[in-house]
Amino acid sequence: MSESEQPAGDPWQSVPGGSVSPPPPGAPIPPGYGYPPPGMMPPYYYPGYQVRRTNGLAIAALVCGICGFIYLIPAILGIVFGCVALRQTKRDGTDGRGMAIAGIVTGSAWVALVVVVIVAVSIAASN
Repeated sequence: MSESEQPAGDPWQSVPGGSVSPPPPGAPIPPGYGYPPPGMMPPYYYPGYQVRRTNGLAIAALVCGICGFIYLIPAILGIVFGCVALRQTKRDGTDGRGMAIAGIVTGSAWVALVVVVIVAVSIAASN
C-alpha cells in the first residue's frame, strides 16, 4: 500500500515514511486513551445518605404518654412535650411527627380516663 492509498484517518500516515509500526495486539494501552479494559469499571460514588434526626421531645412525648397511668403526671408531660415537638418538627423538618401525635393522644386518653373515673366515683359516692 503506498502513501496515496492509505485512508485519510490513518494515524500512522503522519509519520514520515511510515517507519513506526502500530503496537502489536494485546499491548497495553497508554493511560487516557480509549475505553477501559473489560471488567474494569471506573469508580462511581453515590451521594451520601442524609440521616434525618428524630426529635427528642417527640420520643419523650410518646414515652410519657404511654406511661401516663403513673400518677397522671407523665400523661400531662406527654401532652406538653407532644405539642412542643409538633411545633419543632414543623419548623426544623426533623422526624418524629407521628410519635408526637401519639404522645398527645395517649396522654389525653389517660387524662380523660382519670377524669371519667373521678366523675364516676364521685357520682357513686353521692348516691
